[in-house]
Amino acid sequence: MYDLIGKRVRIHLYDKTGIVLGTVLGRVADVAVDVEVSEGMNKDLVYVVDLETGDPDVPYRNSMGEENESWFAIQDVEVIDDESPRLFVN
Repeated sequence: MYDLIGKRVRIHLYDKTGIVLGTVLGRVADVAVDVEVSEGMNKDLVYVVDLETGDPDVPYRNSMGEENESWFAIQDVEVIDDESPRLFVN
């Protein structure tokens, strides 16, 4: 999983009910394995920086109010700078 560090990724964003809100792009800066995200639920996470929303006037803000960086579950991340097949295709 640590081979994701430095890769460009597309993050698929969902609301609390599981509806897709859209995507943002960024670069993986760190990985955290088997993190407890709620009681009894562990996930592998990636810390993504240099997030781009597609609109330079609208920065991505995480839940703490910080701009253009955040932790995301690895299952919501798609590597876009290698030759592997896309995980999400419309």
